[in-house]
Amino acid sequence: MNVKFRLVSIKLLIMFKNKTTVLVILWIVVLSVLYSLLSVIRHNNFQSGAFDLGLYDQTIWKYSQFLSPYNTIKDRFILGDHLNLTIPLIAPLYYLWDDVRIILIFQAFWISFSTLAIYKLCKHRKFSSATSFILSFIYSIFYGIQYAVFFDFHAIVIGVGLIAWFLYFFETGRKKMTVLSIFLMLLTQENMGIALSGIGIFYMFKKQYRKLAILFIFLGFAWSIIAAKIIAYFSPVGFQYFPSINLNPVNLFIQLFDTEEKRQVWLYSFGWFSFLPVFSIGSLLSVTFDLSQYFVTGPEFSRMWSPFMHHRAILAPILILGLLDFLEFLRRKKINVQKISFLLLISPIFMQFYFHFPLNKLTKPAYWKGESWMQDNYDLFKLIPKGASIASQQNIVPHLSHRKEIYLVYPRIHDFDNNICGQRSCWWLDFPSYADYLVVDLHPNQWVTQLLETNENFESAVNNMKKAGKIKLEKEINNAKLYKINH
Repeated sequence: MNVKFRLVSIKLLIMFKNKTTVLVILWIVVLSVLYSLLSVIRHNNFQSGAFDLGLYDQTIWKYSQFLSPYNTIKDRFILGDHLNLTIPLIAPLYYLWDDVRIILIFQAFWISFSTLAIYKLCKHRKFSSATSFILSFIYSIFYGIQYAVFFDFHAIVIGVGLIAWFLYFFETGRKKMTVLSIFLMLLTQENMGIALSGIGIFYMFKKQYRKLAILFIFLGFAWSIIAAKIIAYFSPVGFQYFPSINLNPVNLFIQLFDTEEKRQVWLYSFGWFSFLPVFSIGSLLSVTFDLSQYFVTGPEFSRMWSPFMHHRAILAPILILGLLDFLEFLRRKKINVQKISFLLLISPIFMQFYFHFPLNKLTKPAYWKGESWMQDNYDLFKLIPKGASIASQQNIVPHLSHRKEIYLVYPRIHDFDNNICGQRSCWWLDFPSYADYLVVDLHPNQWVTQLLETNENFESAVNNMKKAGKIKLEKEINNAKLYKINH
């Protein structure tokens, strides 16, 4: 034990002799704090949602309690939604802090920690310490990563961190760690197979890696098909994400750019790295391959076209590979790459402040400010019977998802033959009838994303259910209300 301790101590001393490595580690700590604040404050201010934070929180909490991971928000066994087989590994976090915020903090740390993998990859490619730090810094605040952290919690972020470490282990020839990282990647989510195939496409253009690249491509495709079959087995509606593709090459090309959102993705993604990855054919094809799973698969995937969700985070490690390739080309031409690396900071810093990406929110006093209605909700939550089955609105669900049964309410118009709400058609809240309590917040001027409807229609639905005797007010703190559901 003493020998092992000394060896570890020596390795740490050697590592910390490199001042740039220390700087990278300090940046990881700072970025972990910034990303944690970004997502935790958003949650505290009731901007998080049932999809995806509430969904993941209930699932991981159930794993921590050794309960069946049947998700009541999605109304299915969780593996019938996505094949997230690594999230049970983070369930022990709830033993440290039994609060949904712990997985937001873990997510912030994990993606920040992948910065070290990119830094080490750059060093392996024989770039200077300064250049390696700059490139890893640019990667770490990539707009897609910012939105992934900002947009609740998602297993994709775990996958992106694993991709970064996989690239480092693979290029440095660490076979066991490469195999382990691929294994964990594929278990993280079904589209990690697509990511592995895309990475294989990139390495096809490197002669020394070509055989393994072919293996990555076929392994990725095979796993995606197997994963889709597994999900379909557990899902009551089968696999929901099978694409519908028009194989006409002209249409395929047009569909890559035919909406404003798609064009924004191309601009933000390549622009972040000063458009230099365009000159790496492997990186360009890999990015195109990744985006094609959303962009050319029909309008049913339109919600995944946005540059402002977690789906774009996966482009960060792919684009950094292209950037490294082009910088290596410049280096062979005897061009001073270190000077260029400093110039590369201009584009992401300009884009950060011109397009107001999520980290900018931390500079806005309004983002940190709570309001009285938020405290009303927190006070009401304390009055809910422990372990009760709850139905609630989109932005309250993740605050109450540490329970066996939590349901998302959907405001809808219903026709009633007996005119129970005073007229034939009226607004109503849909949720399973066996829920015990309904928790709502009726303060004015809420977003549609918080209620899934306008304030007026949502409140009308609550009032109609009261008139019909379906719910009875138990507790209220101003606009925060707890209703007992009459069965």
